[in-house]
Amino acid sequence: MPNEASTINSLKAVDAWIDVINANINGGVRTAFKSSRLKFAGSNVNVLRSGNSTSLPLQMPEPGLTTANTIIDFSQGAITTSTESTHVAIQGSGWFKLKRFADLNSPTTDYLYTRDGEFRWMTLPAGVSVQTSGSIYSGGGFTVQVLVNHDGLAVMSDWVGGSSVIHMLTDAAGAVVGGSGSAAALGAAYATRFVEDMAARNVPNQQGLLYSQYGSTVMHKPTGTVYVDAMNTSTILAKSLEASNASMTQSVPELSLAQKLFSALTKVLQITQTNTD
Repeated sequence: MPNEASTINSLKAVDAWIDVINANINGGVRTAFKSSRLKFAGSNVNVLRSGNSTSLPLQMPEPGLTTANTIIDFSQGAITTSTESTHVAIQGSGWFKLKRFADLNSPTTDYLYTRDGEFRWMTLPAGVSVQTSGSIYSGGGFTVQVLVNHDGLAVMSDWVGGSSVIHMLTDAAGAVVGGSGSAAALGAAYATRFVEDMAARNVPNQQGLLYSQYGSTVMHKPTGTVYVDAMNTSTILAKSLEASNASMTQSVPELSLAQKLFSALTKVLQITQTNTD
């Protein structure tokens, strides 16, 4: 029978498993949420006798569980239609690039990556400038609308190496007179055709991405690593959103099994303590 320390570690591991399963269930209703899987590890194997020509070895596997790592399932979620012109989805691999407005003029600041294309237009914050057609705009009689996600992070275009924020310019009458990058000449149509200026980016070592302060659908690279993302040829769909790839038919039975295992380990701990008493 495992000792108390081993059983307590097993309880902690199963508790972490339950947390991951609950996160997958909750994430099932979130845009572009990617489900996770917890990988278990063991410890303290016991080899009582090595094998020989006439018998197999006598060895006891780990009596307890420990957590090893988590693996994120980056597979495609279902594409659903939306009525909002600023909602977009990536069909295939790739990520949207985001950046904080405070970091726009800092080329060394890391980008953020997301598959959640639930974007909207927002007036450019005071004191911030954006680049378009070789010029810097921060007002000048124009109203600058920038494309942001629900956290207010700027969506980057692929124009000038992806260093420009996706935006459009409106005059005093409210008419669209231009936009970012090569799509600037689209005029009034740019408000609904900005998708042509977007880019899906390939990110090396997706499993190395970390959750950011903006939640589990916005990722960033580990500190100290260098990511050179590349252009992706995946299709960007307008008026669409990517649904979560979390599976309720998988998560609910897993949750039931995890709860039963937690209850069983609690009984083992109670018996161990009773025997000790």
